[in-house]
Amino acid sequence: MTELLEQEKLVDQHVKENNIEAAVKLLFDLIVIYAEKKDFIKADALRDRLLEVDPMALNEIMKSGDIIEEGKTKSMDQAHLSAWSGLYNTLSSEETYALYYAMKERVFEPGEIVFEQGDKRPNLYFIDQGELKMTYSREGQETLIKKIGAGDFAGDDTFFSTTVSNSVSLITESQVTLRFLEKNILRKWNDSVPELDRKLNNYCMTSGTIHDVMKDMNLNRRTHERIKISGIGTFQLLNKSGEAMGNPFKGTLSNISVGGICFLIRILKIETARLLLNRKLSIKFAAPIRKDHQTEIDQVGTIVGVRGDAFGEYSMHVKFDQLLSEELLQMVKRSALHLKA
Repeated sequence: MTELLEQEKLVDQHVKENNIEAAVKLLFDLIVIYAEKKDFIKADALRDRLLEVDPMALNEIMKSGDIIEEGKTKSMDQAHLSAWSGLYNTLSSEETYALYYAMKERVFEPGEIVFEQGDKRPNLYFIDQGELKMTYSREGQETLIKKIGAGDFAGDDTFFSTTVSNSVSLITESQVTLRFLEKNILRKWNDSVPELDRKLNNYCMTSGTIHDVMKDMNLNRRTHERIKISGIGTFQLLNKSGEAMGNPFKGTLSNISVGGICFLIRILKIETARLLLNRKLSIKFAAPIRKDHQTEIDQVGTIVGVRGDAFGEYSMHVKFDQLLSEELLQMVKRSALHLKA
């Protein structure tokens, strides 16, 4: 490896001496070596360097591109590609390579925990082989959510939805081979393959999220009772000192509990939504408590979860710094039931 690094330094020396022909030849040779070693990240970086050194070295540029692409294709696990053909068929060649080579592979033995409920480990897991179970625990009682196997994914609730921690546990029931993506890869894809994030998210959503499954099973993950509420709220981001930042914005109220509130807003960029996680904000809105009578609620809280859909609407889940009174919440509940009737 030291010898290869010396060769890279020699490229810089050739460029400094304006010996472009020698630099091009050496860069091409290095690309071939790294492609044979299956270090495609390095091979791609050197090809970018080749384009920078001599954009007119078309023969070397095109040939090195073919060598890298051929190497990537040959090195891909065909069993994995087959298990995930539905996903890869939606991607371009560039997106396929970006996804595949960003994954890390692991093998688990039977009875091992891949991740636990409450873990702050926002990875997205792709099951290639084996059987696993998802479970949800509350007050010492464990509930089986579902079983998954080859061609299934897990971890989407934290990877895409920007929740703080895993809502379920994932445990192996046989030997399992899986691949996983770490969440920081999403930022790296912004420039090179900007559509890959959206395509991957949409693919996961078509199979149904853990949130949907738990909702269908009537598993309430909240400690406090949630009550549906309508209306518009005003929200203001706060800095660490509690001072207002930027302009206030409006959101549609969805539900409320003594411990927090959920509201809906439209956001054009998914990265903007993710940046709101763990941000402090003030919340102001009018809550109906009796017929033709409302009370103003002014609270401060923290955004602990962000969940989006394919149409750019995001639900913001806020935990209040101070609990509302149970009496006030029951008044809101009775008012909501009265209006519904």
